[in-house]
Amino acid sequence: MKMVSALYNSQIGKDIYVVGTGASLRVFPKNFFDGKIVIALNQAWKMVSANYAITIHPDLNIPEFLAGETPRPEIKWVTGNKKTQGLLKGDQLKYALENFYFFNYHGKLNTQPVYEPSDSGRVVEWLEKPTEDYLYVWSSIAQAGANLAANLGAKNVIMVGCDNSSLGNNHHSHQQHTRWKGVDAEYRYKQYYEGIAEVRLHLRKRNINLVNMNPFLKLDEPELDFNRLCDELNQEKYIFEKDISPISQSKSQAKSFFWPWR
Repeated sequence: MKMVSALYNSQIGKDIYVVGTGASLRVFPKNFFDGKIVIALNQAWKMVSANYAITIHPDLNIPEFLAGETPRPEIKWVTGNKKTQGLLKGDQLKYALENFYFFNYHGKLNTQPVYEPSDSGRVVEWLEKPTEDYLYVWSSIAQAGANLAANLGAKNVIMVGCDNSSLGNNHHSHQQHTRWKGVDAEYRYKQYYEGIAEVRLHLRKRNINLVNMNPFLKLDEPELDFNRLCDELNQEKYIFEKDISPISQSKSQAKSFFWPWR
C-alpha cells in the first residue's frame, strides 16, 4: 500500500490548482490548465486534465470503478484509507491497493450526529505542518485537496470550481449526483465555506496562500455572467442532478437539528 506522504515535497514552491466540480467550471477555459499542476476533486477529472485527484468515495468518483468510463492511469489518485477498504471489494480493492495513494483522516472521536459530516478529521494541527499521512477533511473534499497541495510543497494553492454555492440552481459543472443527506443545499454550502476558510487561516501560518479563482467579471451577480458565458460557449444553463442520499428530511428539521447558528 502506498501512503500519501510519499508524494510530499514533490512540488516545492509551485502554484497548484485544486479543481472542483462546481458549476463555474462549466464555463471556465479548460486550456487554462495546460502545463499546470492540477489536483482534481471527485469527478473534476471529467472536465480537466489532472496530475493528481482526491476523493473519499472511490466507488462514486474514480473512473476505473464507473460503468462506461475509460481508466485514467496517468492520474495519481489519493483516497481515504479505511473508507476505501470498507467500500471496495475483490478486484476493485486489489486494484486500489496496488495503484492508489492513501491518507488517514480519523484523528479524534466524531462528535456529530449521524447525518452530519464527521469532525474526526477536523484537526487544524494537520494544516499547520505535514503530519504523517493525515489530511484535514471535514465538510468537503476541497479541504483535503488544499491540504494535499500544501504538503506537496505549494506556495500558492488556487481553488477553481470550488464555488461553495449554487449557480442558477446548478450544483455541478456536469451531470453528477448530489449528496445533501436530507438538508437544504445552502446549509451544506455554509459548511463547505466554513471548512475551507479554516484551511486558509491555518495554511497562512505556513506562509502558503489559498485563493479562489472564477471566470466571472462581476462578483455581485455571478449568475448574470454565468448565463452569458453559457450562451457564448453553447453550454446548458441548467443540468438536473439527482440527490442519491439515503434519507430525506424537511428543511425545518435540518435547521433545528443540525445547524444551531442558522
